[in-house]
Amino acid sequence: MATVLISGLGLIGSSIARVMRGNDSDIELIGSDPDDDTSQFLLDHHIIDKRMNFAAAAQIADLIVLAGPVSVIISQLKQLANIKLKPDVLVTDVGSTKAAVERAAEPLLAKGVNFVGGHPMAGSDKSGSQFGSQHLFDHAVYFLLTKSQTNRKLIWFQTLMAGTDIHWQAIDAKQHDQLVSELSHVPHVIAVTLVNTIADSLAGNPAGLRAAAGGFKDTTRIAASDPTMWTAIMLSNADQISRELVQFQKHLAAFQQAIQSHDEKTIRETLETLRRIRKSLDEGK
Repeated sequence: MATVLISGLGLIGSSIARVMRGNDSDIELIGSDPDDDTSQFLLDHHIIDKRMNFAAAAQIADLIVLAGPVSVIISQLKQLANIKLKPDVLVTDVGSTKAAVERAAEPLLAKGVNFVGGHPMAGSDKSGSQFGSQHLFDHAVYFLLTKSQTNRKLIWFQTLMAGTDIHWQAIDAKQHDQLVSELSHVPHVIAVTLVNTIADSLAGNPAGLRAAAGGFKDTTRIAASDPTMWTAIMLSNADQISRELVQFQKHLAAFQQAIQSHDEKTIRETLETLRRIRKSLDEGK
């Protein structure tokens, strides 16, 4: 019987556990998480078989999935380099930034340990094991670092994740971090800043935020996501996020100027162009 260790049992980690449990009942799933309630929930629902200390569980695992915040993943990769692991163990992560993770994995790779850097493009504003789902990764892109593509145990990992129509996509770390900055990290900064701006504006109007309609809620939904996870993401991809925010500010300033000067032609053309682009996202599903 193969043993799988999932470290970090929040939304992503618990969803991976659910997928693997549904695909292969003949594996032992070990969970590692500092939160007692999170771990107990998965034990009570028979999603994981046991809970163990990370270092102890890592020594007996055939597959180690690092699913905590990026800062924790980096720390654990360094820790794994100093632990006696099984000779053919596969180590993977789900971190939202990859360059920092790839650097942290270098000592592990130097020891000949199989490592696959990964990142499923799936999530929710909800956090915690109770919100995990066997269908969280349905139709999602799952990035894998190109340096990992020859990993001999990659097919086994993908088999354990089968049944969710995942779209596996090879990518290098630099390209990944730029892409997720544009598609995920900067939108999160914008959503958080919008909530902060409106909260300041409505500070003297208690009924104001309660009156927020669908547009505001849809635009800012991701601002309700886990602060611990997002702090780690912002710090690990700070340079790229900062560069993208400079570009965002340029576009915002140009649009502001069009509004301020009552430039109807520019406003309409901008809205029409971006409406087509946004609609194409739904049409491409």
